[in-house]
Amino acid sequence: MKNENDLFDISAEFLLNYLYPESTDRWQVDCAGTFYRNYSPDVLSVDPEHRVVRLARDSFLRLLPQGVIAQDNALKGKNFEQKYEQLKRKEELLHDLFRPVDTLAFRSRLHVERQTAQLLQEKTAFLLKRYFHYDIEKEENPYIRQTAPLLLYVSRLRADFGFVRNLLELLFDCEVKMMTGRYSWEEGVEHTQPAVEYQLIVPRLTAEAYGELTRTIEPFREFICEWFIPFDTHCTITVKYHDQPFVLGDGLVLDYNTEIDPLPSLNPNMDS
Repeated sequence: MKNENDLFDISAEFLLNYLYPESTDRWQVDCAGTFYRNYSPDVLSVDPEHRVVRLARDSFLRLLPQGVIAQDNALKGKNFEQKYEQLKRKEELLHDLFRPVDTLAFRSRLHVERQTAQLLQEKTAFLLKRYFHYDIEKEENPYIRQTAPLLLYVSRLRADFGFVRNLLELLFDCEVKMMTGRYSWEEGVEHTQPAVEYQLIVPRLTAEAYGELTRTIEPFREFICEWFIPFDTHCTITVKYHDQPFVLGDGLVLDYNTEIDPLPSLNPNMDS
């Protein structure tokens, strides 16, 4: 799983373009200083209503020559507290003076980030079409569309069952149980094949919502099997809500929140 510390590496330009793509030229910037980057992410705080973002970056104020704000001996002598307050007030005024400059520079970087993202997206679409014969622009299934760029790394990801489980957890935002074992088409057949099953634990679905989700998952499962699962491995992706206490009034959907126990003589072919 992704380390939480990796969030510190996300730039403000990428994050704001992703979350608020319509507000590129509306952001106001407050640069708090790079000192905060020792223990904070790039974005210290965001006010979406007023479009103000506070960054752990230095302002252009830092480019002023030494001595512009204060002389080296400005705090020497008597009245230290008064002199210190005067210097802090002067620094705050200069900080406000440079805020428009910081804001314009940040908006420029927002535009550069957006153009870079578009170029990378076009590059990804080109590579998928050129080398994998896959046109992502025509893809309508949202889960396949989010997964397709990973085809560029399929040589390293194929047969990584744990990766597929983590991918399912991120895409469907739910717990995913993975089981591996052997599979045979008929009971008692000697020849079996490797098998992996992913159960998406999605609670409180109606029969209609369960059916719709299942229909959406099926083409996604075929895509996963084609590219990320070895050809000799039987793979299933199912939606489950088993082993949960039944609440009176809840609907029962077979193979989702209701199952029939097999007879003692009929052992399932899938091993946990």
